[in-house]
Amino acid sequence: MGYRGWFLPQIALFCAFFGGFALFSCIKSSVYIDDGVSGTTFDRPGFNRLVQDAKDGRINLVLCKDLSRLGRDYIECGKYTDYVFPSLGCRFIALNDGVDTLHKNNEMIVILKNVMNDLYARDTSNKIKAVKKSTFLSGKYVGNYAPIGYLKSPEDKHVFVIDPVAAPLVKRIFDLRCQGYSYRKIAVTFNEEHIPTPRDYYYSRIGRPNPAGEGGYWQGQTIKSILRNEAYIGHMVQNKTGNISYKVHKQKPKPQEEWIKVENTHEPLVTQEVWEQVRRMDEQNMMNRTKKDGYTSLFAGILYCMDCGNLMRYYHDGRKRKDGSPSTYRSYACGRYSAGGKVLCTAHIINEKVITKLVLLDIHAKALWAQTNREALKEQIRQQKNVAAAEQLRSLRGTLAAAEKRLSELERLVQSVYEDKVRGEIPESVCVQLLHKYEDERLEKLEQKVQLAAKVEALEQEESGADEWLDMIQDYSKLETLDRPTLLRLINKIEVGERHMVDGHDEREIKIYYNFVGFIEM
Repeated sequence: MGYRGWFLPQIALFCAFFGGFALFSCIKSSVYIDDGVSGTTFDRPGFNRLVQDAKDGRINLVLCKDLSRLGRDYIECGKYTDYVFPSLGCRFIALNDGVDTLHKNNEMIVILKNVMNDLYARDTSNKIKAVKKSTFLSGKYVGNYAPIGYLKSPEDKHVFVIDPVAAPLVKRIFDLRCQGYSYRKIAVTFNEEHIPTPRDYYYSRIGRPNPAGEGGYWQGQTIKSILRNEAYIGHMVQNKTGNISYKVHKQKPKPQEEWIKVENTHEPLVTQEVWEQVRRMDEQNMMNRTKKDGYTSLFAGILYCMDCGNLMRYYHDGRKRKDGSPSTYRSYACGRYSAGGKVLCTAHIINEKVITKLVLLDIHAKALWAQTNREALKEQIRQQKNVAAAEQLRSLRGTLAAAEKRLSELERLVQSVYEDKVRGEIPESVCVQLLHKYEDERLEKLEQKVQLAAKVEALEQEESGADEWLDMIQDYSKLETLDRPTLLRLINKIEVGERHMVDGHDEREIKIYYNFVGFIEM
């Protein structure tokens, strides 16, 4: 179409559709596309290539439908139209807005339109956030991938269903942690067994190669994130992260008070009792710490001073038997006394062999009691429960009934507002305002109802927790050796009192608190 010696300017045309953003730039046969990139950012691959081509002198005219197609950041738009394009020798035209940098026309309109486009992006961002929050409050999952152990339901992608292949792996992670394994030890175990990581498993399940390549390995942080994910007890926790702003799309963590949790949204993989035991282990930092002599402290994180409440500290020292052979004396003492002396507390020293024998005897006694007189032991557990639990249950039930009543009232109010609007008794603006108000309160009450119902259910299930413990403890009637996994599975903590003289001999009080049922007095 040209003749030799003629100079034909190259023209860049781009039409950006934000939301499903696409940028097309035609340079002879070249096409630039930014699909799915927000117009609030100018760090777009296609747009960057377009600017680079302009710098290389391949473009001298940029033509678009209107200013919003260039972008929705009024500062950046002004920078490109006023400085960047002119300095590169590029003419910029926005057809519908009547903007042409060659003639410098409608400069005030350009500024106002850029500001309006920016405000539109902000308003759209706020609306999207409102929709996502409403989805979070309803307990629907919004993420791209379900956590390992679950799949997105084929009927509803916002709901989890159990993955029969990966679920046993998640249960094993919780079981190993309950046995006292550290995060790192669990990860090392899985790596030695060549178990695929969650990412590798996901891509193998969908039949696609892992973009990160092969050779992924388990890490302690991966195990930690799984053990702290409340999805595994049936709760949906979302809104943990968010963009810095509608212009800066970098994700940042949100404070925990802004998280949105909806309980009992799907079938759990682990019981509440197992979850609470793992939490207690995290709080107490109960890991199998191997000492310099290669020995792992059996009662680390479990023994407490009965008087001051501090953890007992492990000690060992080398001794010799009468025949001259070496021996090691292992014991525990109050951590507060060890740190600051008798001004803070007394020693509470107890030999490891002694406390081990006492614990074994108590386990045997409880197991025999469960086998021979189960109902009597169950009644003993029930009586020793805090009386406040019954009062708490009554209070929760009352609050739940009030929330359910208010939800019914809100349904009637919404219907009444619609009817008043239809009859012309209230203007449309008032109708919309009232509907927004009632909807906000409805969502709040609905969230409260779900949380209250979960708490009521948890309190009502305490008796079933006692049944599970009775089923478990009776299997240990012939336990001969107390090891760390068994100790952690059965016992929450042990309180050790100081020795004192009674009728010419030493006595001391020791209380053993079992998981799920607490202290049981014989």
